[in-house]
Amino acid sequence: MQENKLTMMIQGHEIWIEESKAEQGGPELALVYGHNMRQDGLASRERLKAFAYTPDGTRIDLDLIPDNNRYLLKLNAQRGGYYTAVVDLGMIVFSQTKEGYEVGPRSQFKDVIYAGAFHQMAKYIYSAGSDGEFHGKVVHGILEIVPGKPWCQVGQDIELQVFYEGKPLASAEIKAVSKQEGREMAFVKTDEHGIAHIPITAPGEWMFLVRHIDSSKKVSEEFDESVFVSTLVMEAR
Repeated sequence: MQENKLTMMIQGHEIWIEESKAEQGGPELALVYGHNMRQDGLASRERLKAFAYTPDGTRIDLDLIPDNNRYLLKLNAQRGGYYTAVVDLGMIVFSQTKEGYEVGPRSQFKDVIYAGAFHQMAKYIYSAGSDGEFHGKVVHGILEIVPGKPWCQVGQDIELQVFYEGKPLASAEIKAVSKQEGREMAFVKTDEHGIAHIPITAPGEWMFLVRHIDSSKKVSEEFDESVFVSTLVMEAR
């Protein structure tokens, strides 16, 4: 990712996982960087870790294959059930000066106005073989969106629960984007239990995004706060 694209994370760019194509034995997924499900740039491979959780909870590493400004993740589902693919973009510190944004901690630059540590995660849930039984739960990450069921139904609400450090996060703002519509469709806050209900009004893939700022997670002379962004992409049937 070019440095100017990298700093666009501060202004709202994010990573997400979407389906590239279906293959025998499992789907081929793509990791994309951009905004509101529109590609813009490429995440740096050395900053990324990709893996999947099998139906029994086993974690397996996944390769990220460069392909036309995105990365492909090829999955080999050995058994039926629900798999969860995750890509983790490790912490990146940005410092803002009069000249703009720089990659690096506050201590590396002069006249720093702001410095933040950004951490992003993308998640995709898919079914291999039969749908089977689904149990939504936290699988990875400090900030995570957990759905009540593994797909969306057009014309109905999807129930999502947001967790931060393993606990339900109240008043978290969830943004919903429809890939088919190409725009933000809803912006909903979670209740005291971290739960939100979002109306699904179009078929195809939907991205749900939550962002949380923790000012208690700071390091003197390095960064002023930590910013966590998590995305979940689901198919609307």
